[in-house]
Amino acid sequence: MAIIATGSKTIIDLSDGKSLSVYLGANQPRTQIHDVNASTYSPDWTTTAGKLTVTPVVYANQTAIALSNTALTITWKRKDGSAAEAALISGETVSGKALTVNKNNLATASSKQLTYIAYVAYADPDTGLTINATADITFALLTTGEDAKSAWISGEQVFKYTAAGAVSPAQITLTANLQNVTMGKWQYKNSSGSWVDYPTTSDNASITGSTLIVKPTHSVFVGQSATLRITTSDTNIGDTTSIYKVQDGAPGGEGAAGNDASVVFLTNENITFAGNKDGKVAATTKTCHVVAYTGTTKVTPTVGTPTGMPTGMTVTVGAASDNEIPLTITIAANSTLGAAGQLNGVVNVPVSSPVDTTLQIHWSKVNTGATGAAVYVLTVYAPGGTVFTNGQANETDELTLKAQYFYGSTDYTANTKAQFLWEKYESGSWVTVQAEATGNNGNTYTVHAADVVGSATYRCRSRYNSGSVYNYDTITIIDKTDNYQADIDSTAGDVFKNTVGQTCLICRLWQNGAEVDPLKSTTYSTTAPSSPSAGDFYYQIQNSGAVTKLMRYSGSAWADVTTDATYGHVKTYKWYRRDKDGNPMDGGAAFATGKVIYVDGDDVTVKTVFVCEVE
Repeated sequence: MAIIATGSKTIIDLSDGKSLSVYLGANQPRTQIHDVNASTYSPDWTTTAGKLTVTPVVYANQTAIALSNTALTITWKRKDGSAAEAALISGETVSGKALTVNKNNLATASSKQLTYIAYVAYADPDTGLTINATADITFALLTTGEDAKSAWISGEQVFKYTAAGAVSPAQITLTANLQNVTMGKWQYKNSSGSWVDYPTTSDNASITGSTLIVKPTHSVFVGQSATLRITTSDTNIGDTTSIYKVQDGAPGGEGAAGNDASVVFLTNENITFAGNKDGKVAATTKTCHVVAYTGTTKVTPTVGTPTGMPTGMTVTVGAASDNEIPLTITIAANSTLGAAGQLNGVVNVPVSSPVDTTLQIHWSKVNTGATGAAVYVLTVYAPGGTVFTNGQANETDELTLKAQYFYGSTDYTANTKAQFLWEKYESGSWVTVQAEATGNNGNTYTVHAADVVGSATYRCRSRYNSGSVYNYDTITIIDKTDNYQADIDSTAGDVFKNTVGQTCLICRLWQNGAEVDPLKSTTYSTTAPSSPSAGDFYYQIQNSGAVTKLMRYSGSAWADVTTDATYGHVKTYKWYRRDKDGNPMDGGAAFATGKVIYVDGDDVTVKTVFVCEVE
């Protein structure tokens, strides 16, 4: 027998009045790719070509309702992940009852997932009653891994003055070493302890370059030292260094030599560690040195035991080399340095000679992470909508399905090594409708109105370079121009909790807006109704399996008339199931037959799609 209509599970209130159906079509894929390193979005909703438009298609029973109809109102809401519904925000506007988004609002969504909800109300001119329906569409942001960021300053730290006042070197050149950040500017700490911009001079026409010339005459010294830093494009990433003036003691009076001044400092006062998205730091070792001068002579300092390290950090004092004491900072693998969140702290380094002081190593952890592992992402969408509408389609009309295929932030859609295969779900199985092809030869598929009987679900399969990693995505096309239309109603909603629940699914068949092969009864029960009259019907539920029987009361007894040509339904109804991933659940065989079937928690695993084919 020929299939005359196909319907997938649609949950609406069962009533005698009209039912309202709403379908949302988007001109862009439901997945947006954010490359955090390049700071780009694909598609970019801020551009003319990438602007997102969500267009509703509305039907009262099987009659299309134009968006311009004054009896039709649509209220749009948004939802960030699982948060409460809220009003539209900047960049989200409604025109002609369609929603337009011209800002990359997924970037500011805390969940990186946005659901747009259309609340539709239609004042039925036939009944004077307002009927309602709701539809939603969800978009998700896929973020590529962010490269580790760091910045450090390299260069000398000491100006040496003789007793006579001669200085060497004449200048010090500092270099900003940057990884995955851009240069901000050079600053110094003034006598008030505030950070201010390094003064521009003939030596430094700009303070935004990667090098800086420091001369002992520059007005950045407070006493005998200058504290300098760099800023970067990331406010959490920078580095600080200090430059010191050391001087031999002046000649003393007759018979006595002058005393040389002493200074001690760290070669690296600020250390940054990169944490991953979970706040964990990879095994890392960094070093800095304790350096001391008495006058202009480098001397070996005496360093005690450092304190203040967080869990996972050790600091080891090494043996002197070139009069410098090395400090080795070691981070154990997968350490959080006290907590997963971004942290900072201070390690105290005691020094007893040539001066008695405590130096401080300032450390920070920035949860930027190493380059994230790229994954393949496939999204199927229909830029022209997913519905063939009344009066607008015939057998030559068509809708185009498009596949968007990314590896990380790289668009592979048109790549000649990207392979696409298209399938259609028919009678419980996926049937190939377009053989595997590469790039622009395979990433689109054209659906003709004649290919869709009521509704049809298509699936695209993608892979790269003939590999074994497959990605799938599905889309359902509705044809409202067909002579027959099938709608699926549910008597008890569409949510089962903890595998507990049961409902009757009813396939209602329409032809040119009028119901055909209608229900014989609206009673669905495991037991017969009491006090029946001759000719009464009810649907008897069989608890074991998705089985119902059409029962008729003869006047004296109830009889099964499910297959009775006189009293039963004139069409044949075959039901099939797909799991949450779109795979057939019943080996291609029909899950159940009949206009009304019974479903309970045992028939549903996580998410199950029920499809009825009417013959």
